[in-house]
Amino acid sequence: MKKTFFELLESLKFALKSLQTNLLRTSLSLLGVSVGIFSIVAIYSAIDGLNDTVMDSMNKFGQNTLYITKFSFTGDAKVPRWKRKNFPFPDIDEYKMLQKSLSKDEVKAVTFRIFMPATKVTVPGKEPLLGVELIADGAEFPQIQELEFESGRFFNNFEESHAAAVAVIGANIKDALFEDENPLGKTLRIYGKKLKIIGVLKKEGEGVGPSNDSRLFIPHSFARTIVAPHKSFTAIIVAPEPDMPINKLTQKIRLLMRQKRHLKPTEIDNFFINNINTVKDQIEKLTGVLRLGGGFLALFSLLIGAFGIANIMFVSVKERTNQIGIQKALGAKNSFILWQFLFEAMFLSLIGGLIGIGLVWLGTLLVNRVQTDFVIQLSLKNILIGLIISSVIGLIAGLLPAWKAAKLDPVEAIRTGI
Repeated sequence: MKKTFFELLESLKFALKSLQTNLLRTSLSLLGVSVGIFSIVAIYSAIDGLNDTVMDSMNKFGQNTLYITKFSFTGDAKVPRWKRKNFPFPDIDEYKMLQKSLSKDEVKAVTFRIFMPATKVTVPGKEPLLGVELIADGAEFPQIQELEFESGRFFNNFEESHAAAVAVIGANIKDALFEDENPLGKTLRIYGKKLKIIGVLKKEGEGVGPSNDSRLFIPHSFARTIVAPHKSFTAIIVAPEPDMPINKLTQKIRLLMRQKRHLKPTEIDNFFINNINTVKDQIEKLTGVLRLGGGFLALFSLLIGAFGIANIMFVSVKERTNQIGIQKALGAKNSFILWQFLFEAMFLSLIGGLIGIGLVWLGTLLVNRVQTDFVIQLSLKNILIGLIISSVIGLIAGLLPAWKAAKLDPVEAIRTGI
């Protein structure tokens, strides 16, 4: 065992000496591997950054949050599109029924949401703000999605039940219409109606997922005085208790909705109960496909690097034939020669991999400084993937040249060198 260790150590010394002697050739050999490792690690880091940003945005809605509406978030091939198109939107009576039927042991909160068309918001003496996302919600919404306030509060149950003309605005709306002023207590106008501002949300920042920065929240009861709910995209949102089995709760909601809509046993559900975790699973599958596709594309660069290393190693074997013959004549075993060239190929590939990873690190610093939509991080997992791949590429590329060198006849090798 000790003898084998010293043989490997001597092989490593010979490999390093050879690399130092041929710096230009070494540098050229590194290029292909560096580009390949840069490609695969950069792609994986970008996909991970995108995935983390989307997941962080979706995690704001909690675990297993249920959206009951006429649409399937993930698509449902079992129900024809023309049938889905004719499904009714959830209404306020169904929302109240679920609110009464579901106990506090089962759910944290149930709310009714109306997704209203983007609208114009005006403030006296200011330029109107166009394209504001208007969300009509219930007072229970902060129990479903955690909201951070810069000032003020969300509307309460009394304001919701009395269709109070109140509003909560996102940070972008506050900056655009009020700049450095305190907007609390001031009024704005939508659809010709005045609303009193009672809350301002903290800035979340732009991301891939939904942001509340450009949203204006109003009670759904007040929204029903502006637009007819049956003409708008509505949803009932249910936040389950953490210990509640989600399948059991989903089945109970399904039965309650079927009863409320008087559906016969032979009729299909004319609604969908969407679990936010299912959407997360779909996103993870998508990013998995992107990683696979990105890795496949980067493989071509790695193959070019592998061929480059193999070619250089064959040249190295030919140049050092005489040296190999002398080593064998002095008693060097085939394994010693084999490991000498394998170490050389693996070191070439590893150094190229480290250069590629270093370039990715510099790239992430630059990209994160330029844009803020999502943060790209060079994770330890991706670094290890890059190093392992570069080591394997070096091992495979150096195997045939090393085997050829190990099998040389010492007499013929010395004679060829002379």
